[in-house]
Amino acid sequence: MSHKSICATILAASLIGMISPSSATSNATSSEHLIDPLNFNEDPTALPDLPAPEDLTPPVIEPLVMPESEPQVPPLTGPAGQVTKPTGSELSELEQTIRDLIFSEADIQKAGFSPKQVDALAEAYALRKFRPVWFEDQSLTPLANHLVAEIRKAPAHGLDPQAYGVRQLASILAVMEASNATATLQEIAVVELQLTRAFATYGAHIAGGVVRPTKVLKNVFISPQVPKLNDMLTQMEETRSLAQFFDGLEPEAPSYDILKDQLARYNAALTSDYPVYIEDGPSIRPGDTGGRVAQLEKRLQAEGYAPYYSGYTGTSETEVPPTFYNDDMVALVKDFQKRHGLTVDGVVGKKTRAALNASLEDRRNQILVNLERMRWDDPLPSGRYVKVNVAEQMVRVMEGTDVLYETRSVVGKPRNATPLFSDTFEYAEINPTWGVPWSIATNEYLPKLRKNASALSGTGINVYKNGKRVDPTVINWSNVSKRKFGYQLRQKAGRKNALGAVKYMFPNKHNIYLHDTPSKRLFNKDQRAFSHGCIRVQDPFTFGEVLLSGSGHSRAKMEKLRARGKTVRLKLTETVPVHLRYYTAFAGVDGELQFREDIYKQDKAILEALLTSQDAFKMKMASTY
Repeated sequence: MSHKSICATILAASLIGMISPSSATSNATSSEHLIDPLNFNEDPTALPDLPAPEDLTPPVIEPLVMPESEPQVPPLTGPAGQVTKPTGSELSELEQTIRDLIFSEADIQKAGFSPKQVDALAEAYALRKFRPVWFEDQSLTPLANHLVAEIRKAPAHGLDPQAYGVRQLASILAVMEASNATATLQEIAVVELQLTRAFATYGAHIAGGVVRPTKVLKNVFISPQVPKLNDMLTQMEETRSLAQFFDGLEPEAPSYDILKDQLARYNAALTSDYPVYIEDGPSIRPGDTGGRVAQLEKRLQAEGYAPYYSGYTGTSETEVPPTFYNDDMVALVKDFQKRHGLTVDGVVGKKTRAALNASLEDRRNQILVNLERMRWDDPLPSGRYVKVNVAEQMVRVMEGTDVLYETRSVVGKPRNATPLFSDTFEYAEINPTWGVPWSIATNEYLPKLRKNASALSGTGINVYKNGKRVDPTVINWSNVSKRKFGYQLRQKAGRKNALGAVKYMFPNKHNIYLHDTPSKRLFNKDQRAFSHGCIRVQDPFTFGEVLLSGSGHSRAKMEKLRARGKTVRLKLTETVPVHLRYYTAFAGVDGELQFREDIYKQDKAILEALLTSQDAFKMKMASTY
């Protein structure tokens, strides 16, 4: 094959089964939501529902109308203008060609690389003295085809392999191998950098997600960590295995692997085309009979709860499911309720029926969204840490992937959503006082004071102005507005204090912390989003004993200080990170898939962002190969 044929094939490969570059420009999404895989200092973000790969039956997905702004493929992180061109005297011909391509503004832009990508490529290749990654002696190494094979595994992560140009890359590699090493050095250099870009983009998405959480969601302050290109290349070459390298980029939490397995199962279940919904009606109770019991059996089968007692497999429309709600089926319903955070009573009431009737596509999408959320997580720290799942309303003290202690929690109600971020515990405060936040003081207490200046009597809340305590009954509260509320409300320590016996502080700009509460009844509810944003802990002293054990503070010590009634701080002498996160699909401690209600309605925004981002990457790849 001639040089011109090879070059033409490389340029045309992007058009195989793809849209044209011109249409890519007009339909692309805004780049601000994308994680720039080639800019590893940038924050990653959200993931949507993606088309299935060619070898799977794709789910039906409504097309998105995307903003008319050109997307950018994530740039590599490099210090622009800070890479010094080395002399070419020690370089091989190919190394010098790679160097010349990177530093030739016209040629590198013609090859489809953005300035930020060029900066990162310049930094990474200069550090390796422009030694190629995917070629040796101008011939492709097996590593290049291994990369294509790894990117084809993207659907296992809920990602679209075409977002990384896998079909174009495969075509290019096939042409180059068939050319019997007759490609020009310039062509080889272009393919070398295209392979590196695909490697960087896919690796960045596995390591830190596809889109930026802070751009897609309100009240979320998570900045995923993504390694720099040079570090990725070095690590990959040290492992000598692309499969091992990409596996090492995945989140370490066991939930990630379990969600990947469940994603495959739900994609398979979506091929089922007969009804699996439970009709409206009264609660289904043990011993009931009828057609709705048969519907219940079908739905449990579709959800993966094997009917080990009846022989019903759910694989054929001719099979007749049981119509008697017997003890075996009750046990399956209780298992379902447990995995969905519902009251475990075996009664199929309104909430249980709604959870059962969620479409399989919605459940599949929920898994996609939470795979992305897990990619935002920091690497597991050494030692103990605390993780709060706001959607589950649970607090856990962890070490690695082991749960040392867990307790129920109450989190912010939807209009006072608990923010998501990471921090480090600094101290516990026994018998805390409570400085009433301005929003609570003006929205809740001011209306009461306008009606009755003695409304705070018996609450332990005192009024202060400029640091001095004042008598609320001498204030004309009807003349006090929210905008000019010049008072501070503070509740003294005691049994009525809203923070209870203890609070656990990781000082932050959001004024969020973990604390006790005198109101214990809310912990008995399935859904526990009732606070103004802070996190109430059901058993705060047991939690504190585990949290503070490394700092020499025991439960007995905390209870003794509580009994004395004085406000005392106990400092942590070790570093204990705390991560406030939000998972609506995850693996329980038993390894079984769990779902929770999306109380803050975040799943849809992440799903749409992921879909849009993947489509944008796909279009960009189509226009640059």
